Amino acid sequence: MNDIDTADLITFANRWAKLGDAIASQVTQLVEDPHCGNCWQEGNEHGVNPVAIEKAYERLQGLNDELDELLEAFLESVDEEA
Repeated sequence: MNDIDTADLITFANRWAKLGDAIASQVTQLVEDPHCGNCWQEGNEHGVNPVAIEKAYERLQGLNDELDELLEAFLESVDEEA
């Protein structure tokens, strides 16, 4: 399994499971389309909810650098538009 530490994987899985379906689906949407850019803006019925991403970031931060970067970039884009 590549260079994945089993304990780290279990920690991530536990934290992911505790996010709940609604937040997990928002993170999944962002991961599947990292270039969605302004997909959080009002009027976009398929948009990513910034509050959900913030919660996910709080709970998952530090477990995966690539995911951290993606969530941070999204949250920064929200702050820039606010």
